[in-house]
Amino acid sequence: MSNDGPRHQRETFPANGIDRSDARLVAACRRGDETAWDELVDRYQRLIYAVPKRAGLDVDQCADVFQEVFVTLLEKLDSIEQPEKIRSWIVTTAKFKTWGLIRGKKGRSNPADEEEMELEMERIIDSAPLADEMLLELEQQHLIRTAMLELDERCRTIISMLYVRTDAASYAEVAEEIGVEATGISPMRSRCLKKLEKILTR
Repeated sequence: MSNDGPRHQRETFPANGIDRSDARLVAACRRGDETAWDELVDRYQRLIYAVPKRAGLDVDQCADVFQEVFVTLLEKLDSIEQPEKIRSWIVTTAKFKTWGLIRGKKGRSNPADEEEMELEMERIIDSAPLADEMLLELEQQHLIRTAMLELDERCRTIISMLYVRTDAASYAEVAEEIGVEATGISPMRSRCLKKLEKILTR
């Protein structure tokens, strides 16, 4: 694993079905699928880094937390009872690893439970602006990514090109990509967004 921090890649949602749900991804990792493991790392690296960053840890310490989270995940992969909730497991583990570094520097013992840890972390002065908002945003982005896996190929392409890419595509570019007239993109976009909203509020 790299210590260079999370890679800033353009967000895309492959229309060929490569991207998988969390539960399927964990199942593939358990089978020894290295591609699935790489996908899991890519999916959660920014979310993991956000936890120690909001606690004011430096770049090297954030990298240590990142690696420790995935080492722990590798060790406990087969014993995780609810793989569909791997996001919550990863965030909680990142918090414990972060707090372990903080408590270690202060010569204190680890928190008795997650509630104690949360209370202690809330008291930490955060040097990163809007850190909590950043963590929430990353979690929301993940939920949207997961929801988009349930959309049909055309809707994934439309939403990805219009809203997910760093450089948003024009209606003409989207129309060319999916093979329709540009005038049809607006109503199709609306229908796709309604489908996505329905999945997210389910």
